[in-house]
Amino acid sequence: MKAYLSNLFSFRYIIWMAILSMLIFSNDATAQERIIEGKVLGAEDNLPLPGVNILVQGTKQGTVSDFDGKFSMLVTNGDVLVFSFIGMQTKTFTVNSESSLTITLDSDVELLDEVVKIGYGEQKKKEISGAVAHVKSESLENFVTSDIGDALQGQVAGVSVTSASGSPGEASVIQIRGVSTVSNVEGANQPLYVVDGIPQNEDPRLAPNEIASIDILKDLASCAVYGTRGANGVILITTKTGNKGKLKVSLDGNYGVRKITSNTPVMNSQEQAYFDILEQRALNPGISDDEINMFIQRNKNNFLNDNNLDELVFVDYAPTQQYNLNLTGGSSSGFTYNLTGGYYNQEGSVINSGFERLNFRGGSSFKSKKWTINSSIAISTEERQRPSGNLLTQTIRYKPYMAPVDPDKDVYAGASDQEAVQANFLYQSLYFQDFEDRDRFSGNISIQYDFTDWLSFTTNAGGNVMNRYRSRFNPYFKIVNENTGKEFSDPNNSYYSEQNERSSAFSWDGRFYFKKKWGEHNFSALLGGSLEEYNGQGHTVLRRGIVDNNKPGFGSATLETSVIPGFNYVYKIIGTIGRLQYDYKGKYLVSVSGNYNGNSKFSENNKFKFFPSASVAWNISEEAFFEGAKETMNIFKIRASHGNVGGQSFRPYSDLPTIRRGYDYEFNGKVYSGAAQAAFANPDVQWETSIQNNIGVDMAFWGNRLTFNADVYHTTKQDMLFPIEVPSSAGTATGGNNDKLVTLNVGNMINKGYEIALGYKGRVKKLSWNITGTFSSNQNEITNMNSEDFVYTADQGLIWGAVNQSRATVFAKGYEAGAFFLYKTEGIINTEEKLAQYNKVNPSAKMGDLMIQDTNGDGQITEADKIYAGSGLPQYETGFILNLRWKNWDFMMNWYAALGHEIMNGSKLMAYSEGRHQDQIHTWSPDNPYSEIPAYRGDLKQGTTNFRGDTDLWLEDGSYLRLKNVTLGYTLPKSVLKKAKIDTFRIYVRAQNPLTFTNYTGYDPEIGGNGVSSRGLDKGNYPITAYYSTGFRINF
Repeated sequence: MKAYLSNLFSFRYIIWMAILSMLIFSNDATAQERIIEGKVLGAEDNLPLPGVNILVQGTKQGTVSDFDGKFSMLVTNGDVLVFSFIGMQTKTFTVNSESSLTITLDSDVELLDEVVKIGYGEQKKKEISGAVAHVKSESLENFVTSDIGDALQGQVAGVSVTSASGSPGEASVIQIRGVSTVSNVEGANQPLYVVDGIPQNEDPRLAPNEIASIDILKDLASCAVYGTRGANGVILITTKTGNKGKLKVSLDGNYGVRKITSNTPVMNSQEQAYFDILEQRALNPGISDDEINMFIQRNKNNFLNDNNLDELVFVDYAPTQQYNLNLTGGSSSGFTYNLTGGYYNQEGSVINSGFERLNFRGGSSFKSKKWTINSSIAISTEERQRPSGNLLTQTIRYKPYMAPVDPDKDVYAGASDQEAVQANFLYQSLYFQDFEDRDRFSGNISIQYDFTDWLSFTTNAGGNVMNRYRSRFNPYFKIVNENTGKEFSDPNNSYYSEQNERSSAFSWDGRFYFKKKWGEHNFSALLGGSLEEYNGQGHTVLRRGIVDNNKPGFGSATLETSVIPGFNYVYKIIGTIGRLQYDYKGKYLVSVSGNYNGNSKFSENNKFKFFPSASVAWNISEEAFFEGAKETMNIFKIRASHGNVGGQSFRPYSDLPTIRRGYDYEFNGKVYSGAAQAAFANPDVQWETSIQNNIGVDMAFWGNRLTFNADVYHTTKQDMLFPIEVPSSAGTATGGNNDKLVTLNVGNMINKGYEIALGYKGRVKKLSWNITGTFSSNQNEITNMNSEDFVYTADQGLIWGAVNQSRATVFAKGYEAGAFFLYKTEGIINTEEKLAQYNKVNPSAKMGDLMIQDTNGDGQITEADKIYAGSGLPQYETGFILNLRWKNWDFMMNWYAALGHEIMNGSKLMAYSEGRHQDQIHTWSPDNPYSEIPAYRGDLKQGTTNFRGDTDLWLEDGSYLRLKNVTLGYTLPKSVLKKAKIDTFRIYVRAQNPLTFTNYTGYDPEIGGNGVSSRGLDKGNYPITAYYSTGFRINF
């Protein structure tokens, strides 16, 4: 309790400090402020320049020119205005008594001075020696989404983004430069998120309207200052801050509908009736026509009902709406503020699903001669409903001629045992309820004091709290066989549960900055320390035996209540941070950094480790010998870096064994109460280590109109952490899977690849364009795995219910993490010769069965016959973005492609194994001997191998090309808006994911998965939807 109150007090202190810093300076404004208006033109053609950044020098206060190149802002006499635009030379202007002005910008043949964030600081692009990508807020605001990862997909080379599913509120899976570990700990492969300088313990789930920019540190040399937290790359998020001047208000809204664009084709009642006859002939090759007629007479319902559960499960044109409000302003005293609020609501395209979020963020900044204070507070609340995890598979199983679904009936009567069993699962899936609420609170404050113009000290403190409540209700329906009266439903399988979790994080860092220039020699240094603390608690309460489906809650259940332990952890990370940077004349750049990290999750002897890095760069275009080429190539820089970073992807307390009571045993005819080891410990667990080498080049041509960036990297992961299952002979408990696992440093892995980014900007009169393209390739390989050739993953297969289900993905030396190892199929037995030959390895095989290759030639089909079949990790990813502007019109198109990977189609497997797929009306039969579809003999009941889940019969090419976004917008002319005192008013129409080109036959080819072993396994996931919308944006 004392620790809890201490954490709570620390967090509340941060919140109050943030609020006070926003209010204490808010009343200062002077009469010297006034409005200045102007216009920005291009010197070459004298045409207006839209999107020019205009800042008051030394501050973050400013504005942006509109489509006509016009701007207005609040200034004070003596202010120095800085005008900057990509591809143009930066120009300054000192304000005197002018009320209006016209500024012309010349083409820039010098290196860009754009400032980007790096670890614990910021740097001009020309000074960067690592691999860093910058994404502006405009690129995120083009998407209507609850997840920033979805908006990032394809925009940054080397950053892989996949949707775990299309379920509303689902977060994307982001990986930087490939799989970084084989650990099964949640989030083990996700990058570190840093929001306004504060490290986060998970994806902060910010709304896109809160974000000003995102900077992504891709090479480990850039990430080394974050030590153990930077092993998977770092995403630096800067939230919006205020601008000096009068209050400005921005309001935008969007409304549209979503639709699922693909499906698994299943039979209607007539097709199903025909197929059932084929099944009878396959089961009994000698069956007569009279017996077939008798079968039809016994199953008259096959021709009476024609259920289409798609109409019940899928929602056509599910609505989504989003609204954002932003207020910003500030005074001449140096105080600025920014308030952002947003509302997002998405109804699911599958029943029993939806997502709603309300978010607020307030930020302030104060700058004086010596002090700079920044602070923010943020609150968000989310409500999410999930459908049953196997809803889509159960709708596949339910045959069309079975009785219509009616939840108001007291008893469901199936015509057979099989129908009753299927009805039981279907009803529970259809009316399963899963609600989740998440409330997040965060706050931070940053204080900088400048001792001199070359020495300063900065301290950051911040924290966040997340409360999560989840309730699940599995109803009870009485299901019986109408012919025998036998019941197939069990009240014990119905339940109501509540899950409560709370996690919090607190971080602090303090840093001295040194920056000095001696002649042509420039030095900068950083020295500081950091402290992070993470806490989490959670448990679940469950009660079975539901008696009233209309009142979900513990009161509707009658059996005993059980409390399921969840987690309770505290761990801390401390670090000493250092960085030294040097450049000579802006030509030769050197950066050396490191972090001496300590982590309480490790045992006493392994808590601390030092992680160094270094990078160099050569600005060749700054050399005198390059002067003659600068008119064509104005930027030419080569970079190289070496980084060493640690990893800590394992659960807290893995070095401590635990004992659990409640394991009774019998000895000499008597029963004794006993205990067993519930979790095995490894006190010698060590840091994972990532070592990466990176070489890059940056080029720009014709005044930065054409840009080219490329990187080549090689990453070695050593001493990977992986949970190994302990055999029962060691005395493992019989509880959950975690009771049988011990964390070991078991193997090594490499990632190697390259990244290319291209950009081209141009303008002809009033038509301007901006084209960007990205291309990346990553090759992953496990080079060692506990001295074993194979280590099977913890993933148990493709999809619930498939016969002879076995693991499809493995961790195998010499192959990708989570590679597919499957039985190789050789077609259908359609001749007596093939049957006789195949009976040698499978004596029970029949005509029409699937042949599996005996790859090792031992005369039998065993697990040893599985061979490498592919990987769910794409070999190549590419993105293409086109932006056009003509007068008041704007057009944007965004494409993304993932290539060179495979998918195991679990939805197709389920449909085939249940005898429901529409293609199966063409299954093998004596009358159709050359079919490529194996004979169906009621495989779920008979246990044959024709439709088992670990053969390459279900393996498909997963490559796809998708149009992610296409938007057409129009901004009303200033003359129309002037009387209404509106600065800008833009309207648009938009389509997201309207087109996908792929050979994959499942719901959707974007199969992310939350773990390495499930990547590329389609388990009937919630499919991605197409979204069609219209929206507006108003600035006052």
